[in-house]
Amino acid sequence: MHVLKEEKGYTLVTVLLIFAVAAIITVSLVSASVSTFKTVKVSETGTQDKLNAEMVADEATALIEKQVDSINSVIATGTVMPSQLISMLQAAITNIQQQKNGKCSIEYKTLKDGTAPDGIVLGKVTISVPVGKSGKTLTKVMTLSTVSDVFQYTAVTPSNMYLYGSPYIIGDVNIGGNLYVSNYGNYIDGYTKYIQTYYPAINGTLTVKGRYYEAGQQPVGKGISTPVYNFYSWNTFGPESFKKYFSVAPVVKNRQLTVDKINIGDMITAKALKWPENVKINSYDSYNIDKNGNAFGYDVTASQVGSQPIKGNLYVGDDLTVGKNKSLTVNGDLYVKDVLIVKGNLTVKGKIYVGGNADLNGVLSTGADKYIYIAGNATLSDVSALNLNGVMYVNGSLTSKGDVNTNGSIYVRGNADVENFSNSNGTLILLCDGNIQLANNNLYKDNPKVIDAYLYSNSNLFIYGIGSNLKINGGIYGNTISLSASRGSTIHNPIYDELEFQNPQPADPAKSRLTVNFKKDMILNPPKGIPTVNKVTLKEINTSVQ
Repeated sequence: MHVLKEEKGYTLVTVLLIFAVAAIITVSLVSASVSTFKTVKVSETGTQDKLNAEMVADEATALIEKQVDSINSVIATGTVMPSQLISMLQAAITNIQQQKNGKCSIEYKTLKDGTAPDGIVLGKVTISVPVGKSGKTLTKVMTLSTVSDVFQYTAVTPSNMYLYGSPYIIGDVNIGGNLYVSNYGNYIDGYTKYIQTYYPAINGTLTVKGRYYEAGQQPVGKGISTPVYNFYSWNTFGPESFKKYFSVAPVVKNRQLTVDKINIGDMITAKALKWPENVKINSYDSYNIDKNGNAFGYDVTASQVGSQPIKGNLYVGDDLTVGKNKSLTVNGDLYVKDVLIVKGNLTVKGKIYVGGNADLNGVLSTGADKYIYIAGNATLSDVSALNLNGVMYVNGSLTSKGDVNTNGSIYVRGNADVENFSNSNGTLILLCDGNIQLANNNLYKDNPKVIDAYLYSNSNLFIYGIGSNLKINGGIYGNTISLSASRGSTIHNPIYDELEFQNPQPADPAKSRLTVNFKKDMILNPPKGIPTVNKVTLKEINTSVQ
């Protein structure tokens, strides 16, 4: 009986231990469940608070857009001075702030008041919305400006866009005609050749008024005079096939293509300068300076002028040459009847007129509200980089074979042929009535060369990224746009005199040898000479939660 009692005691202890362990496990599970529930509720609340904040910001944005439309209607009926426009914008923002009082705060700050030579009116709008009780704030930054709306997008064409191979576009794309895509890039190597790669990537929104076409098969054709799209066989497809024909599929956005065409030829004509009729310089005239400090000469060099600045204007009856390591400063205007050659440093406080062609390297500067007018053709940076401080109007064509460093604008009536090009000092705006072609840039390099630029053509814009390797921070516009690119490394085999490509091509779209990425801060710091319009455009710059 004693043994039996001990066994019963052990059994009771075991049962109590089991109950104790079960209780502990139950309490732990309940505690974990409660903790998880609280975490889920906090997460759900945080997500909902953020969505509510975004909704408030979107409502405020819609009200601002409505006010901008109303202001533009007033501008369309007559002349509105910059000061009046700023007052209208300030009043509109104040009115919206009162409507949304308690839900968000809206701040307006004028960055450019229209009194500068460029005439730009630019304001920054900041919408701040509390994110629930988290202590965080959703901030949305936008601009209101009179800068031409073509510079508000990554890529714009009123006609067709051709994406050959794997170019990579980051940002908004507007196409007024058709979009054509292929997984074959093309390049010129004696004649048209092809490389099979991935389909293009568009990381952003896409608006196409026409239809979508694809050409996955090997193109047929070797000529160089026939438009290259004739060598491809195109078939229609729809948005349901985007994942097949884009390596990064864009988001379709229905919107009106309201981008205004820039009349470059008219703008160049309006800025045209002429040789003063009362100034006569013959080939036998020696270099001289009159009592007013104006200088006169036929063929003039910086060495001939000397180290002292010219107090007045400089009139050159034939050619002016500023050689390498030479400097010339003119406190007035510069008139060159024929050719201007700059290899050194030319500083002109007034405007510059060139009656013939210009060959420009080194450093070239004009006054803050002045510009350069070239009646003939311009060749830029063929020997060394051109550092340009000013706005240039070229009545002929443009050839650029190196770096052009500026935060300014170049207007060209003819074509522009650009090689080995970059810009590391602000953003270059290149506007042409003729064609723009970018080829042979940063050849056979594995890392892209960065170009801070916006390229605008009223004709055809063609950019190659096969042997070239480029990243354009800015944007592009063309009456027709063509981009051709491969991915990964490209090398030139000197034995067979042909290109060799990485095989297989990298799957990462960031390995494209041609990337176009919208440069948002260009709107906050517009280059000199950027075209303006008689209306206000709203552009979102950034949205963040902090």
